[in-house]
Amino acid sequence: MYKQPLRRRDVLTRFMVDLGIHYLEVMGLVKAMHFLRRHHVPDTVIARVLHSPAYRRRY
Repeated sequence: MYKQPLRRRDVLTRFMVDLGIHYLEVMGLVKAMHFLRRHHVPDTVIARVLHSPAYRRRY
């Protein structure tokens, strides 16, 4: 069975995703999405972290 890695190896992307989640909590979905896109986070990652909190990586 495949297990998803617990940590993203790309430290910069991990940092941007963490900030995007904070933006989501503080400023809402639209601002968080724009922030992550502006910082070149892949759309698949944006969708997963903003729309499906249960599928976020844990660390």
